[in-house]
Amino acid sequence: MASVYRSMCGCNKASCYYDGVALAHDAGFNLAYDQPAATVPAKLTEHSQKMQARIYSVAERVFCAVGYAGANVIFVVGDDGIIICDVTESTAAAAQTWQDFKQCAPQFAHLPIKAVIYTHNHLDHVAGVRAFVNDDDVASGRVPIIAHESLMAITINNTGLVGPALGARAAYSFGSFLETGPEGRVNVGLGPTLHRGPVSFIAPSITFKDALDMTIAGIRFEFRYAPSEADDEIVIWLPDLKVMLSAEVVQGECFANVHTIRGTLYRDPVKWVRTLDMMRRYAPEAMVPAHGRPVSGAAQVEDLLRSYRDAIAFTHDQTIRLINLGATPDEIAEQVPGLPAHLRDHPWLGEYYGTVKHSARQVFNGQMGWFEGDPTFLDPLPRVERSRRTIALMGGRDAVVKAAQTAFDGADTADKNDGARWAAELLTFVLRAAPEDHEARSLKAAALRHLGFTTVNTNWRNWYISSARELEGTLDVGSANAGGAFAHPDFIRYTPVLSVLERFSVRVNPALCADRHVTLGFHFTDAALKYAVEVRRGVVQVHQSIPAHADAVIALTTPVFWKLMRKITTEFPKAQQAGEVVMELGEVARLGEFFACFDPPPTGMPKLTLR
Repeated sequence: MASVYRSMCGCNKASCYYDGVALAHDAGFNLAYDQPAATVPAKLTEHSQKMQARIYSVAERVFCAVGYAGANVIFVVGDDGIIICDVTESTAAAAQTWQDFKQCAPQFAHLPIKAVIYTHNHLDHVAGVRAFVNDDDVASGRVPIIAHESLMAITINNTGLVGPALGARAAYSFGSFLETGPEGRVNVGLGPTLHRGPVSFIAPSITFKDALDMTIAGIRFEFRYAPSEADDEIVIWLPDLKVMLSAEVVQGECFANVHTIRGTLYRDPVKWVRTLDMMRRYAPEAMVPAHGRPVSGAAQVEDLLRSYRDAIAFTHDQTIRLINLGATPDEIAEQVPGLPAHLRDHPWLGEYYGTVKHSARQVFNGQMGWFEGDPTFLDPLPRVERSRRTIALMGGRDAVVKAAQTAFDGADTADKNDGARWAAELLTFVLRAAPEDHEARSLKAAALRHLGFTTVNTNWRNWYISSARELEGTLDVGSANAGGAFAHPDFIRYTPVLSVLERFSVRVNPALCADRHVTLGFHFTDAALKYAVEVRRGVVQVHQSIPAHADAVIALTTPVFWKLMRKITTEFPKAQQAGEVVMELGEVARLGEFFACFDPPPTGMPKLTLR
């Protein structure tokens, strides 16, 4: 495709985007799997080969470390110091970029770090920060951390609520439990892999709402709010250098995840398109993204930004058109399966990360909700009962498995993928009715693995293969923490106690407390805070003071509270015995009544395929 590609900027080769970018350092490795294999589509192998760990130089003062982790680290060299934009998901990966930068640009190695920028809250942009700064640097003002004003609220939200489910789904989407190789993870679409090194976090010290202009180390920075794939996204314009640091508004060298299948709040494609148009108005002469390689040349940057916005706009607009014609999400995905040819063949719009199909479904859901319009599905039979009846209608379990085997073998279709898709769907009925049917599990795993080996989309591939291994019982989740990296102490320390108490409301089990009314007060002695959690027959209300009707009040410190929240049933008696928890009011028995109302904290990953 590269040999015949012609962009709207007039060039006839895909490499024209990088003609003005200098290679400053080649680290000599690629964390993606970049070798040809029968189990990897050739286009996906080519995509991996773009991800070598390298440092590129743009406009002399801007360097970008690509391929060291899931996201890039950008170094802006000022007169008397260096500004860091994004810090990857691992302190180890971030430290290696810092070491290699100083090696490839020794003339700047003596300069101190003057500021750190978080373009948004995602872990691959904030969790390597301690490779560059420490708490004293930030607290003293020596090294400010700059971000959007909503970043902390979003980060705190990410530590709770649906964290366990999102953690599991992200692991499947990014192939976290798969090895790198021809039968496992190849890359993660917008980067080679998510680095599994230690994580860290320090809260930003300078925030803004819509715009912020600063001069740092002699360099003028114009920070602009840029809602797109994250609601706290910012981009940075360097007016004297004519360089745009585009964050993840452009999600690497691939079509955007207008929706991410791991799960997220609605990503509004209209706002995303407006942000891209705002960036275009600056007429950048170079663009340095948070994923993928830098781009140089005003015509090339304009072509890329215009094509990227047109792809997102096309997906949104055609979905809305078909919604208004009465189409359902599945029908929309059938009628708009991909981008038009001039966008589909653009080197920055391959569907390695996002797809038009799953993005269109999300646009429908964001505008119309889950109900597609047929009242049959307002209150259908429970899934297990529907599966049993469907199996019986099809002639019984053996007939369904036989039909699935025939479909998978390709006897009923010229398209092996169609056969695998149908086999997986048929076997889902069997497994919902009988999850321990190992023959059905094995055959469905084979069908999903085949689909994974033939798709170029890395989210789909990783999920297919992870689910196949879940069915086979071979998915090694190791010591996966249900809370993920957000359970790290660096994140926990920024979470207000009130936010944690409010999570009791989503852990209350109505079956355990249908006739129970109990209120427990919490006195945090190290913070002079008093709250209470009231359980009223399956409903929770959190009070920002201790009401007179409280049944019991306990006094403790916030560190003890965090310890208890992780393993309440085992840790609470120990904390009482050690004097870490003191009863200020009521009987100990009331505490047992209170905590018996809730599900225990999750200890493992929820099942995603065997349900």
